[in-house]
Amino acid sequence: MADISRAEVATLIQEEYSNALLDNVAVNSAAIAAFGTVPLGTKITNAPVLTTLPEAGWVSESATAAEGVKPTSQVVWANKQFVVEEIAVIIPIHEDTLEDATEDLLDNLTSLGGQAIGKKLDQAILFGVDKPATWLSPDLLAAATAAGNIFQVSATPGEDDLAGSIFQAAGAVADSGANPTDILSGAGLRFRLANLRATDGTAILSRTMGADGSFSDDIAGLDAQFVRNGAWDNAEATAIVADGNRVKIGVRQDITVKFLDQATVGGINLAERDMVALRFKARYAYVLGNTVSSMGTAAEPVAAVTPPAAG
Repeated sequence: MADISRAEVATLIQEEYSNALLDNVAVNSAAIAAFGTVPLGTKITNAPVLTTLPEAGWVSESATAAEGVKPTSQVVWANKQFVVEEIAVIIPIHEDTLEDATEDLLDNLTSLGGQAIGKKLDQAILFGVDKPATWLSPDLLAAATAAGNIFQVSATPGEDDLAGSIFQAAGAVADSGANPTDILSGAGLRFRLANLRATDGTAILSRTMGADGSFSDDIAGLDAQFVRNGAWDNAEATAIVADGNRVKIGVRQDITVKFLDQATVGGINLAERDMVALRFKARYAYVLGNTVSSMGTAAEPVAAVTPPAAG
């Protein structure tokens, strides 16, 4: 059997698959789904953020007293730095398999590639797992811990139960001057909240169907994203509440796919083994903006609900 050529498989790896890959990453990254992305033009981008607010004062009508002078106030800006880093994965596949491939197989491969990249991105942003050293902002759980915004679910019924802890976490973010908008959690939380009600009888969890037939989830008034790509660590947190406007994910390069047929990948000489590989690559940056609030203090944009203590 003649070897498959690049030209023969080129029609299977068209531009449209790159678009499908980008969609898969958006679906398989809870962080991107919750917070969106901002485009970046260079590897390092500085974004100015407000660190000091102006203060107004009362002024009298006196032409001579000090109280008649309108006060001046300083506004200070500082830079938050986006540093783009690369996430990549290579999936080898035998030429015979690819020759017989259906569109379903390629869709599955793109989904797996997108899920792998989405999982790695979520792990870094949510829990700091393998977070690049150039990303100076703390991961979301670390930020909540540093702010003292950790609310542990009590193992004793009636004491700081799950729903109560979620409300406490959202309240802590709001009290700091930030705006709690989003909640992220493992997929199981949706079922644990299904029958819980607030004191006024309203459901803690609600689902809304959009015009396109898709569903969106709401927990205690917060937009909910359930992490289904394997990135969520139930032992670390039950839920994370955040001000979505202060979590910034920069994208320098959307996911791209490259066909490899002559490389050596993971010790596998593709040409010798009659194999090819699909390389998935994306480049992201992450910044958490704990900018000044209207109260003049640094906002605390993240809080976390943690599981009951073991035992």
